Amino acid sequence: MTTLSTTIPANEARSNFYQILNEANGKWRQFTITLRGKAHAVILSAEEFSGWQETLEIMSDKNLVQSIKKGLVSKKNYSQKKADKIIGW
Repeated sequence: MTTLSTTIPANEARSNFYQILNEANGKWRQFTITLRGKAHAVILSAEEFSGWQETLEIMSDKNLVQSIKKGLVSKKNYSQKKADKIIGW
């Protein structure tokens, strides 16, 4: 099995589809699929995609982002148990 480039023409991606799926899922690699030299799609693991969706959701919530920034500059430290209690978990 050869190592695939991260940028692959569509016809090559078609020929190596199962290898791309295995590498994206098992090795956390991303592949950009091109058509006529232009990027048209990206293949990455479902788990990584889910993480990106969560990040975008968090970043779109201004109050949550502000709270995170405030927490980063705070000097307070909490145990995991105390933090879970504050959050309500």
